[in-house]
Amino acid sequence: MAARKTLKLTKRTVDSLCISSGDTVVWDRDLPGFGLRVYSTGRKVWCVQARGPRGITKRKALGLHGEITPDEARQRATAAIDRIRQGLSPEPPREDSEPTIADLAERYMESHVRVNCRPNTITNLAKALRIYIVPELGHLRLSEVDRTHVSSLHHKLRDKPWQANYVVDLLSGMLRLAEAWGMTQPGRNPCRSVRRYRLQARERFLSPEEYRALGRVLNEAEDNGTVIPSAFSCSRAAGRTRF
Repeated sequence: MAARKTLKLTKRTVDSLCISSGDTVVWDRDLPGFGLRVYSTGRKVWCVQARGPRGITKRKALGLHGEITPDEARQRATAAIDRIRQGLSPEPPREDSEPTIADLAERYMESHVRVNCRPNTITNLAKALRIYIVPELGHLRLSEVDRTHVSSLHHKLRDKPWQANYVVDLLSGMLRLAEAWGMTQPGRNPCRSVRRYRLQARERFLSPEEYRALGRVLNEAEDNGTVIPSAFSCSRAAGRTRF
């Protein structure tokens, strides 16, 4: 197991941090539970992690580096850790009670995904939320999310068009559930107007492992309530193939 990386998280050290692939968390040397998640894309997100009275670990994104300073992030982390240890939500109730995308993501995982989905699906959806959706859009209230935000996220993933489409489809499914849960006004789903990337068809037979992988993707779409057009196109092309 890799050693837990700790540093004194100052502006100078944070600015110098970079990784070649994936993402990693660097923890503060002085305030346990205060950290920074660093992505290979250059994005850096302040975060906090602590255990509540029952030993349950809670995590919370605090904001993007560059939008809040290390000192502001440290103050937020201190307050969040105190609340978690008291058994409370990491973030105090808003005066404006309208939920954010981060709030929706948390409810989506707890009330829908962990209840209805298979273990592999849970892992994949949690990863997509943690890496793509929450860092980019998590701070926005549901009524603030518009086509520009969604298109920007989609465009940033243009080098991985299947992943880009998947993330937008996932967000769209979350927003549909938000309507059903009464978290947002009906008909406010900007993902519907974002044109998905067209994926190149490949004229060859799939291997048995690829058929199984396709089956897992389709099962995942069924589980999480999203619609992945490219996946269902493949399903139609497969005809009577059994997974």
